[in-house]
Amino acid sequence: MKHFFTLWQHVGATWLLMLVTLAAHAQSYEVVVAKDGTGNFTTVQAAINAAPTGRTTPYTIYIKNGKYKEKVTVPATKPFLQLIGQSVAGVVLTGDDYNGKPNPAGGTFSATTSATVTISGPDFSALNITFENTTGDSPQALAMRITADRVAFKNCRFLGGQDTVYTNTNNARNYFKDCYIDGTVDFIYGGARGLFEGCVIYPKTRRDGGSGGYITAANTPQNQAYGYVFRKCYIPANRGTTTYTLGRPWGNDASNTNANRAHNKVVWLSTVIGPNVVKPEGWSSWDAGTNTSVITYAEYKSRDTNGNLLDVSQRVPWSIQLTDADTATYTRAAMLGTWDPCAVYPNFCPSKAPEIAITNFMAVKGTSTTPSAFTWNASWPIAGVQYQVFRSATRNGAYTPLYTTTAANAIDVNFATTDAVPAAGVSLFYYVRASKAGLLTHLSDTLQISRPTTITTTGAFQPFLQGLGQPSTQQSVLVAGENLTAGLVITPPAGYQVSNNGTTWYTTTAPLTLPATDNTVASTILRVRLNASATGTYSGNLTLASTGATTITLSINGITQAAPLPQSGVVQWWPMTRNNQDSSAVRAAVQASTPTFRKFVLSNGSATAGVPPYSAQYGQAFAPLAEGSWLTSAGGNGSNLNRTYYEQFQVVPTGGITMRVDSLLLTSYVTGSTSSTKLAVAWSRTGFSADSADVSGGWGPTGSLLSTANGGFATPILLGSQSTYRLAFAGTSGVTLQPDQRLTFRLYYSCGSGSTSARFATLRNVVVKGGTTIITATRSATATLVQLYPNPVTNQATLVHPAAAHSIVRIYSALGQCVATIACTAGSQQTTLHLQALASGHYLVRYTDGKQHFSATLQKQ
Repeated sequence: MKHFFTLWQHVGATWLLMLVTLAAHAQSYEVVVAKDGTGNFTTVQAAINAAPTGRTTPYTIYIKNGKYKEKVTVPATKPFLQLIGQSVAGVVLTGDDYNGKPNPAGGTFSATTSATVTISGPDFSALNITFENTTGDSPQALAMRITADRVAFKNCRFLGGQDTVYTNTNNARNYFKDCYIDGTVDFIYGGARGLFEGCVIYPKTRRDGGSGGYITAANTPQNQAYGYVFRKCYIPANRGTTTYTLGRPWGNDASNTNANRAHNKVVWLSTVIGPNVVKPEGWSSWDAGTNTSVITYAEYKSRDTNGNLLDVSQRVPWSIQLTDADTATYTRAAMLGTWDPCAVYPNFCPSKAPEIAITNFMAVKGTSTTPSAFTWNASWPIAGVQYQVFRSATRNGAYTPLYTTTAANAIDVNFATTDAVPAAGVSLFYYVRASKAGLLTHLSDTLQISRPTTITTTGAFQPFLQGLGQPSTQQSVLVAGENLTAGLVITPPAGYQVSNNGTTWYTTTAPLTLPATDNTVASTILRVRLNASATGTYSGNLTLASTGATTITLSINGITQAAPLPQSGVVQWWPMTRNNQDSSAVRAAVQASTPTFRKFVLSNGSATAGVPPYSAQYGQAFAPLAEGSWLTSAGGNGSNLNRTYYEQFQVVPTGGITMRVDSLLLTSYVTGSTSSTKLAVAWSRTGFSADSADVSGGWGPTGSLLSTANGGFATPILLGSQSTYRLAFAGTSGVTLQPDQRLTFRLYYSCGSGSTSARFATLRNVVVKGGTTIITATRSATATLVQLYPNPVTNQATLVHPAAAHSIVRIYSALGQCVATIACTAGSQQTTLHLQALASGHYLVRYTDGKQHFSATLQKQ
């Protein structure tokens, strides 16, 4: 144990002489790569492309320090390429592709094509180079993929998360000498033979909060004598929240038959393991179908960092503890056969002193009460290295030391510090400097912690339409501000008004200011309406501004017309509390119709379901399965809306009339869940055979619906508690039905709950509203015979009507209930309507004298 760490700490004249020798031989390399243009090429791939084919001796490419973001491939036709970096910490080949990421060439990257570097040419070697994939903990994102035989690395780093190094080809030979490899899941995996000597294998603390991981995932093929062998390697402790097993058997699971099942082989010889990083059981199976009898998972004298043999009494019973005699089977010659990397590449196999290399420098921004946290680790543990964190208020400004620490030993690799979060509107910049006399100093990348003044908005506006004298319907967006140093000023264009409470309205000359509390404007519903004093077109930008923040502008347009906007009355109403029939008392110039399901069924009302199919509390209750399950495995549509799962309604005009239908009201939610509980509505004039359109938004429980969740199929309403929604079929214009047309609309639902019961979409009081020229009376309202003013009204209105000996005025709610009956004075031509007791909303006022019937709509404010 002492010899292991003494070797790593040995730095002196011999190492300095080696550096001088490398510099002296720089001119002996075939080509030089330098980002600054001082070499033959500026990219590594360009140098590889220019290299000859069919070599039988190494062709050396020297790479000067720099970060090279490129995808590097060594083709099979170019053997014996050798990449030599100026320094392992200074030469970085980096990429950020991952499994599922869109590929500019078409489609998406797979796990294998995500690799930053792919080696397909045999007899390849690399020295003093960092290969990395910066994707993070997951998904699969390779730093290195090896498909060739006889590939060797010395003093290299491999940085990644899931699947860092992939040795892709069965029985091919790979040699890693004095390297550093890190990751989180299966970060050394594949079917090749791999010998790792004197390497640091660092299982990182997972940033995604995961508590476990796997170091290797060998899928060694049958009849292959060796898989992975690790000789005298070091597994340092991480930060303590993620523990690992030494390997799991890829290709040995329930999906594999014995004919194609992997015979996984991983052996750790004389490994030093830090505290609390490897789980006591040591190894993992893949699943219940794993055949452990064909696995060779073995250790020989694993020790802790004090040199004591580890307690391996809790290792899985099918793993092996090797004897001294067993180790003769795992020599370099036995594993690699006729290939000797030590002979092919001079000075390749003797151990060398490690270099300083800072890895995984990360920052997590704090809050006003929690400091920002900075962490990093050393690739190779070296005693006496000084680590300094520097900070500056500008990226290229003057940096001053924030924190200094010195590595007390050659065991610990993890370091950390904190700093107060910047003030609002301020950015701070940090880097780490690692140094020790006699070694090359390494500077990390620079990280930025910011609290920029930021204004955010969610939603967009549909065109506004106003009837002169009355404001338009309100629309809403969400606004918020973060790290503000002053209030958020919201200025509408001319003709428009804004409000944060629906009561007090602000204009372009007197804008709204939302004050910042603790530098924050919490998410606020901003209501906007068109309320111009003259007819015309009104367009412009709604601006949101605050000191130091980038101003946000939202485009807005609308029309103010001289004529009042059309008023709507109830056309059809489905209460859904006892059955699915519509109300004959409310039906206005339309035929009776009942809705139908596609792939939804009513609740069966069982004790398991817990919800009746129809009730006053829930209305109609339905789901893909009668007991309330939405699971895709049980035939449901789960958390995703599906065009084949819906309830369909129809509005069919009678008597060959033309009808305008503008809005839909309904009350809905999903019982027992808010997991991906979505509602979307689409409509058609042809029964969805030739046309289809989404509703265009409307109102919900907190005001107008945002454009991001307005009931469209791609922007569904996110259902929470039982709430009422009013949706516009086609903006302010509505849908006009010609005599031969009918309106068909479909309600689509989804639910992501994993429960197998008691999750039902519920629906009640489905109301369709349309133009006021279609009424339940025998005649249309005539302006010269019946007039209602003021309208809209607050408390009291006057109805002008024909004189009669006996006449009555009845007021109906939007749902068709009679809410007031007033007897007219005999012979009078006007009747006063006292409306204080009525709630705000739309009503139908109907006058009758027994012979004549007239109606008008009323808006109560």
